Amino acid sequence: MANTIYISTDVIQNSMLDTGDAIAAFVKWKPKRRETVFRYDKADIHITAANGAVYLMSTADTTRPKLPFTPVPTAEIGMLVQSMNGAV
Repeated sequence: MANTIYISTDVIQNSMLDTGDAIAAFVKWKPKRRETVFRYDKADIHITAANGAVYLMSTADTTRPKLPFTPVPTAEIGMLVQSMNGAV
């Protein structure tokens, strides 16, 4: 599994509460041949893995070059999403 998850600014602003569910769905995803990007339909989140990291971006972000990503250690993403939901 990746050590770091990189999240685009657009996902942080608009879909952050859905990132935990999106990552869980991504882990269970069985890609078809030549499929490299997972699309989480319940929120505007596209996920891909490259170079030992996982990247979350919006549909608009997929067409932009050189996106600014915020790195989040994988151990902290669960706690972050739970605290945003008020669970902690």
